[in-house]
Amino acid sequence: MKNLEKFQIEQIEDTLRLVANALNSYNRESCLDRNVMLCWNWCYDALHDVDPDQTSENGIMYRMRVGQYPGDNNKPLK
Repeated sequence: MKNLEKFQIEQIEDTLRLVANALNSYNRESCLDRNVMLCWNWCYDALHDVDPDQTSENGIMYRMRVGQYPGDNNKPLK
């Protein structure tokens, strides 16, 4: 498998952010909402060098908490 360029991941992340906001995916009411938010989180983590161990330690709630809006500043764990 080939690696993607940073600009490609940035475009994917921005597209997922737009889709998530248009569909109100932050409520995670459907499988589509959950998948959009999950993929947005993966892109965000890749772009911001979030250690995979950090997401594993905090479990699925790290990626699936309701009310996490793409593009706002509440992404980092507290």
